[in-house]
Amino acid sequence: MIPQKLLKIADDIRSAGGRAFLVGGFARDSLLGFKGEIRDFDIEVYSISQEKLLEILSRHGKPNLIGKSFGVIHLSRQGIHYDFSFPRTESKTGIGHRAFDVQTDPNLSFEEAARRRDFTINAMGMELPNLELVDVYNGRKDLENGILRHVSEAFAEDSLRVLRGVQFAARFKLRAAKETIELCRTLSLSDLSRERIEEEFRKWLLKGAVPSFGLDFFCEVGLQKMFFEIHTSGDILDFLAKQRKNLTPQEAEAIMFAGLLCLPNAKPIDFLKKWVPVNNLIKKVPALLDSLSLLNLSDRSDLRRCALKTNGLKLPAILKSAIQNDPDIHSEAQKLGDEMGIWELAPQPFITGQMLLDMGLKPGPKLGKIIKQVFEMQLNGDVKNLEEAVHFLNSCHGISSPGS
Repeated sequence: MIPQKLLKIADDIRSAGGRAFLVGGFARDSLLGFKGEIRDFDIEVYSISQEKLLEILSRHGKPNLIGKSFGVIHLSRQGIHYDFSFPRTESKTGIGHRAFDVQTDPNLSFEEAARRRDFTINAMGMELPNLELVDVYNGRKDLENGILRHVSEAFAEDSLRVLRGVQFAARFKLRAAKETIELCRTLSLSDLSRERIEEEFRKWLLKGAVPSFGLDFFCEVGLQKMFFEIHTSGDILDFLAKQRKNLTPQEAEAIMFAGLLCLPNAKPIDFLKKWVPVNNLIKKVPALLDSLSLLNLSDRSDLRRCALKTNGLKLPAILKSAIQNDPDIHSEAQKLGDEMGIWELAPQPFITGQMLLDMGLKPGPKLGKIIKQVFEMQLNGDVKNLEEAVHFLNSCHGISSPGS
């Protein structure tokens, strides 16, 4: 639903001789039937000056000119954010994602302004206040046919668009047009920062409804030459994507990156250190991959050690089910994990340092050795509870609990 505030602003812009279009994916998402709440709107304004637009917006709040060179004016009302901008042209001036000379021109046509956009599905707009679709590059037809097609030869001026193609293909189940694949193959991503690359990988893996479509685009345009550390399959990624809604954001992040790097010949640490150097992932993804060999449903000792590596059996069970395409692995592991108390929790040691101090032991190396010995017995299943652990301490080390 379009906020009444925005419709009123659009009426004022039209009364002043201007035109306002909702852009930034709004048309695309509307055609796809998106029903969620929208709190951020991008509006492109034509045929009036920046001064006039500022005067109009001042009637509705406190506008903030946040990008003078790009002509971007921000307005927030009741938790809803509006970014008003002017049509602009861009020309490449050097190396890098930001090396562009940008010129705003309120007298450009929508067709001229949309020509600089990446894909036809993102080059549509809806004119306010009536939401009339403006689609000069046939984005609606491409969306209906599941095609990802670049708008013009200007696409080649920004190599980030190749990676954007990966995440758009995954998010909207799109296949790239032949000419778009051919163009992407000619582009080098060497001018991109690590941060921009990481951002697009996250969108692909964490927002992609069907990540395999993104992987197909990834391979078709030859990105495996640059990201050679990756080895996975589309089936694995799609299986994992279906589990994301049942996971915390941190769990979803870890399992999707693990799924990207889970097949033989993948180099998880090399990829993460180079492209996604997030401490949480560098720690969790290799541990998750290493734990898979311990997810032995017939050996509870292995299961305890598996859960110890990954703080529970849940993530390794999901990942192994994906790799082997066997949902029974997950269900059986969950049954055992719940029974053993390690589905979403690592095994907790029966004996702690404080307990040994309370039993009269002095601080020192002996303390750590005893804790390690008893915990190893616990993992093996040789001691099954605190009572048995205390009995072992008494019989083998002469240590008694307080008051005994």
